[in-house]
Order: sequence, then structure tokens, then C-alpha cells
Amino acid sequence: MIDVWHDCDPGHDDAIALMYCLSEPQINLVGISTVHGNQESYKTFKNALRILYITGNISKLKEIKVISGANKPIKRKSQICEEIHGQSGLGGVDWKEVDKQIEALGINLDEGAKQNIENVVDGIHQAYKNSKNGKLTLLITGCHTNIAAYAQKYPDDIKSGNINVVAMGGSIDTFGNTGPWSEFNIEIDPEAFDIVLKAFQTEDKKKSLVTLIPVDVTHTVLSTPEVINKLDKNNKFENLIIHLLNYFKETYKNVFNFSSPPVHDPVAAYYIVHPEEFTVDHEEAVVELEGKYTSGTICINRYPKVNNWCDPKELQALDICRKVNVNKFWDEVIDHLHDIAKKSPL
Repeated sequence: MIDVWHDCDPGHDDAIALMYCLSEPQINLVGISTVHGNQESYKTFKNALRILYITGNISKLKEIKVISGANKPIKRKSQICEEIHGQSGLGGVDWKEVDKQIEALGINLDEGAKQNIENVVDGIHQAYKNSKNGKLTLLITGCHTNIAAYAQKYPDDIKSGNINVVAMGGSIDTFGNTGPWSEFNIEIDPEAFDIVLKAFQTEDKKKSLVTLIPVDVTHTVLSTPEVINKLDKNNKFENLIIHLLNYFKETYKNVFNFSSPPVHDPVAAYYIVHPEEFTVDHEEAVVELEGKYTSGTICINRYPKVNNWCDPKELQALDICRKVNVNKFWDEVIDHLHDIAKKSPL
């Protein structure tokens, strides 16, 4: 099994990624941290607990830490994505009854208002120390504020070479989403991603501890009507997923003019288990931090033989996914959702 810590900002697509991790036999989910992004951190914390409950995993809170982390970027003004994810962060569903059931178990949904990035940082460190095979994968499906703080406090963990990052974020050969060239997860705290990318380097530039799944890939993984029709509207859990995806469809249509929404984050979770289903290029890149209109853009060294645009010492190694087997991805994700439906308390 692969020990995974999921740092996220649920968020519709984060929710599907979290469901995948909770139901995938090859993943041992050791912790969940929430961060600002799709909504404020205290709301994304609530949503993580909601996902644990509806998937039948709320009893695992003693085994799986859920910690509310950073609610603002390192240097910049906070941004949220309410126009896509709604006021709760998981628009399209009335969560009142689920919240009552969670609170009836003695769980405080408002605990997330007490953001403590130090608890996240120390939680990841402890998870690494307790990992069964001495290795840990950090699945990052939001911005990198929490993980940057971890990298700065525990550099020796990273220097071991036993911790790797799989992150959804960035745009490489296509346009951005919330920025002309930048993707939201990187754009809202590019300084944090810069810290993480620089921290997770090895002496061998041909090797990388960071794998990035950019929108170039995730924009091909669409929640089409054919996908949604594979879910059972007569099952309460699967019907809830249908409502979430239909809300996501409407907001993506209104904001980005997509006929069907891309489901970004579970693609990164899928990579952890099935890297063989991806085409991956090894690259060297820098993160743009200063551009008025391009901040958060990931600039790869496209023509290394004629590099005259940056100091070669600034270039950082990373693996960038270029393509995924979309049909196999959806087959597995739908199967996982069917499995969850069998044990959901809804």
C-alpha cells in the first residue's frame, strides 16, 4: 500500500479525489489537511468531514487526521473560487441533515475555524515518521501554502528522498483558468509552490520528486452526460454525486463556457496508483512570481540548447503529465463510487 497525505481545498473535484483515496485498496490515507482556495479553510475543513461521513469513513477520524491549515497565502491577498464552488465550497447539495448527523457523533464542524498550520506541518512529519515502508506521498489538490510551511520546518524529511509530491496544478502548453496563463492552485500562492518545488530537488537533475498534473491533462477529463448517467439516481449517495456534478457543470458553463466540466483533482489521485496510464515528460522549470499578468505561470525550459532567458541554476526538475487514459480513469472512478454507495450511511 502507498501511504498518502492529502492536502486539499474541497471543492467539488477535491471531493471526488478524496473519495477515490478513501476507497482505493492500494492507498493508505494517513491524513487530510485543508487549505484556503476553492473556499476559506474553515469551510474546506467542514467539507472534508462531510466527505468522510457520506463515504462511511467518519469512524476513522482517530486513524486519519483531519486538520485545518492555512487560510491565506504566504504574501498575497486571499482568493477564493466561490463562482465555481458556491458559498459552502460544495454547492448543489443542502448539507444541513449531514451536518446534524456529524454533530450527533460529537464532532465539532466548527473546529476548522481554528486554523493551525503548525498542526498540519507536525502532522505530516509524524505521518512520515510512522509510515510503514518509510515513504510518504503528498497528494496536493489545492495551493501549496501548507506544504511550503512543512518543507521549511522539516527539510531533513525531504532530503531523505522518501517523500514525493503529486500535485494537480499549472498550465504548460495551454491557457490558464483563473489567469490568462496561470492555473488557480499555483496562481493564488505562487511563492508557496516555488518553495515546494525548490525543496523537493535531488542532486540528480534527471530525477524528480515532484509530479505535476496540469490543466493540459485535466481539461481532457470531462464529466460528460455519459459519465453522469453511469451513476444511479435512485441511490442516495450516487444521487448526491449527481447533484454535485450538475452544479459543477452549470458553474463551469457560466464562467468558462465548458459544456461539461473538467474533474481536475481525482486525476492526480489516480496517478498515484496508475502512473502507467499517463504520458509523462521530465522537465526543468521556474515559477513566475513577478509578472503583472503572468504571475503563477510555470515556465519550462523548452530549448535547453539555446537557453538565454534564465540562469540555469534557477531551473528546477519536475515530471509533467501530458496525457491520461480517460476511459480507464472514469471506469475506475465510477467503480469506486459504486463501491462507496454500498456502505454510505445516506
